[in-house]
Amino acid sequence: MNLPKKNINIKGFTLVELIISVGTLALLGVLILIFFMSSSDLSLRTEELDYSVYHTNNIIESIKLNRWEENPLKNFKIIDISNDNTILSSLYDKNWNPTNEENEALFRTNIILKEESENSEKSLYNLRVQVVRLKKYFRSKENNPEIHSVNTSLYLDTILEDMLK
Repeated sequence: MNLPKKNINIKGFTLVELIISVGTLALLGVLILIFFMSSSDLSLRTEELDYSVYHTNNIIESIKLNRWEENPLKNFKIIDISNDNTILSSLYDKNWNPTNEENEALFRTNIILKEESENSEKSLYNLRVQVVRLKKYFRSKENNPEIHSVNTSLYLDTILEDMLK
């Protein structure tokens, strides 16, 4: 006895093949998304580093010229004066504009002046300018990452408290 043969459709996908391909595409999609988020984060860090280098150089040049009443130094507030150390700080928003509001600020710039030797007119100061981001980056564990800092020594007119106010 001959039984009729059933037609088997061999042109389509099986359910297992479809599940495996969708799972593979989902995994690749997640990896690509992480790649783009990491590259976006790296781009942001690079841009902020560029601005902070310009910003710190501008601050150092203004200190050299003794322009405490002009931008960018006029926005700094004295945080601490002890022994030979003077610490000043200023807040900046995401566009690097000075702000006084802590909740609007994204960056903090600190100036630490340490007097090393004193003469009658000029003194040698160790100067540290530090730029800190107040919010952490994507995929970063550090809460207030330091973007850029510069250490240098300068001969300046002896800094009096009245000059900084």
